[in-house]
Parts: sequence; structure tokens; C-alpha cells
Amino acid sequence: MSAPPLVPVDPLDVRVGLPTRVDIFDVHGQLLLARGSTVYREDSAERLQQAGFKIVATTQGKGMRRHEPVFQRMEVLADTMTDMERVLLQDQGLPSFTFKVQALAQTLIACCDEDHHAALAQAYLDQHHPYSVLHHVLVGVVVAVLARSEGWSDADRISLVAAALSHDLGALALRQALGQAASLDEEQRTLVREHPDRGVQMLHGLGVRDALWLRAVQDHHERMDGSGYPQGLCLDGNAAGALMAVADGYAAMLRPRPYRERKLSLSVLDDLRQHAGTWYDTRKVQAIADCFGSYHAGSIVRLASGHMAVVTRHVPERPEQPDMMLIAVGGDHPMERPSPIDAADPDHAIVAALQPEISLRFRSMVNKCWSSQGA
Repeated sequence: MSAPPLVPVDPLDVRVGLPTRVDIFDVHGQLLLARGSTVYREDSAERLQQAGFKIVATTQGKGMRRHEPVFQRMEVLADTMTDMERVLLQDQGLPSFTFKVQALAQTLIACCDEDHHAALAQAYLDQHHPYSVLHHVLVGVVVAVLARSEGWSDADRISLVAAALSHDLGALALRQALGQAASLDEEQRTLVREHPDRGVQMLHGLGVRDALWLRAVQDHHERMDGSGYPQGLCLDGNAAGALMAVADGYAAMLRPRPYRERKLSLSVLDDLRQHAGTWYDTRKVQAIADCFGSYHAGSIVRLASGHMAVVTRHVPERPEQPDMMLIAVGGDHPMERPSPIDAADPDHAIVAALQPEISLRFRSMVNKCWSSQGA
């Protein structure tokens, strides 16, 4: 099937402060901004109006691309980020970098506002995209959710999520060079500690001039007690760096690295709480617990019955009894389709959190757990 034809967007399709009326693509057909996203900056709206394209409507006046569930939209976002990262690693330059990352940030924010559980689950369960991309996405999800709960303005929220999606650019080349090294020598550790500075320099070179974006990247490894790097600042709890630091710390524990395994469920929150008030702002640690829970969405868990389930949603009123879907029965035999279960049933009590890789052999069924759920 040939690709659907694209035509320039109408100025009325994208206006400041209003949800976009259509999906907006670049000239190559790459999705820039999902339908329903809101543009808060005049310059971003003008760029989309000048350089954006939309799919030609059918004769019935309906777009040819349906509104995909959050889980699928997050996969597309990760695809786009993987392509951008590949270009950056090849040092080819990336025209309109600021604009493209802001568009990705707005797409991610729209996904999180619709269903942040599905957004987190996709990045957590994803075994296809590189660690660097998925880490950026996970940090972006946490930042989008916490920034909203803290009352940051819409424009600042875009800046913060854009920072989250680019905060480790200064470590990309180093991570490629180190590969699967399980330990670092002193010279390598020095390079790691310099990556926030290097990231800011790269962003400047790519045309980023947003002060909040740059500050958030600069300070994402600083700590409340001054024990962080590169400058050893004592972060203010209300600063962008404090938000980035706790989001980065949380996200880092959700994915494995060559020198350590991922942490699971309760142990992630335990680690954050251990460093609350020293590394991380205490209120932000509590906000993560409130928003994502002891068993975050995407967690694969063993039940008292011996069956296997996936957590689909944290429920604040019953943090130890999240919404779940049954995915395998005795002996880990996959079910034909995921089935919702009553978390209050003693047989459905969670007795263990499992490594998510265990669900790979029936991944398509796991993905369906978020295919039609709302926020």
C-alpha cells in the first residue's frame, strides 16, 4: 500500500493554546505532533504552520490515520528518538533539533495526560529500542507527570520534558565507547562526571537557547546535599534540577545496565526513600510513590495462586492492590487473551515481582492490556 499523500497544514490546524486538529508530519512523513496536542509557544506554532504537513482527508472528510492508543504512540515516539540518536552519533547534524524535540515533548506530554500508566509501561517493557532512548523516555514520563502535579506552566512543562528527552546527550558517545563494560577506570569516571557540561555544549551547538531546558540538563546529577556533579550544587527543592534528579534516579533503576541489574517494584521506592532529603527532594519522592505506586504499570508479578499478571494501573486508594490483567496460568502457560482480575481476592495477592523479560514469549498479548484503556 502506498503512503497516504501529505498536504501543508492549514493555519487553523495549529494555534497557540488550542489542541491541534490533525496529526502533523514533516515533509518526509515523520510524525512531529499527534492530533490533540497543544502548542503553547508562538514560535513553535509558526514553524508548524510553515513546515508542517497533514494527511489528505478521505472523501468523507475523515483523516486516514486513526488515533492510536497511548502504548502504540509511545512506541512511535521511541522509533523517532532512535532515528535522531543515530544521526547524532554519526555527527551528521540535525536541522531544527529544538523544534523536533519540543514536538516530541508535546507528544509525550499528551500521552501522559491521557494515560501515564500506559506511557510508563511501554518504555519499561520495551525490549526493542536502545537503553539510551528508553532511559530518556522514562525520565520524560516521570518529569511530565510530576511537573503537572507541581503546577509548572504548560510552556515550562514542555521545556522540562524536552530536557528529559535530551539530558544524557553528553554521554551518548561515551556509552557507545564503553559498550558492556562492567566497571570504569578513573579517566572514564571523570568523563562520566563531565557529561552534563558536555550535554549543554552539544545542545547549544544544536541550537537550543531555552534557559530552563539547559539548566535542567546542567543540574540533573546535582543533589540536595551538594554531593552530586559536575558542580557540587546544593539543589533547591523547587528547582528544575531537583525534578530532573529524582526522575533520572527513578528511571535509571527501571532498566538494567552492564554493571547492575534493574530494581523491581518496592525496591525502587525503597532506594528513593533512602536518599530522600539528601540526594532527592522528599516531596518529589513522595509524588513518585503517589503517581506510580509500589507496583508501577508494566510490572510483571507472581500471584498467590501461582498465576502471572501484569500491573496496568496504580490505584492510590489501594497501593498494594493495583489493577492487573492475568496473562499466564499455572506453569506460566499463556492465556489466549489478558483478563482483568479482582486485586482484592486473596488468590490474587502479589507475592513477587518478576523480571519483565519473562513475558517476552507472549509480548503481543501483554501489549493489548493497554490497547483500549483510558486514563
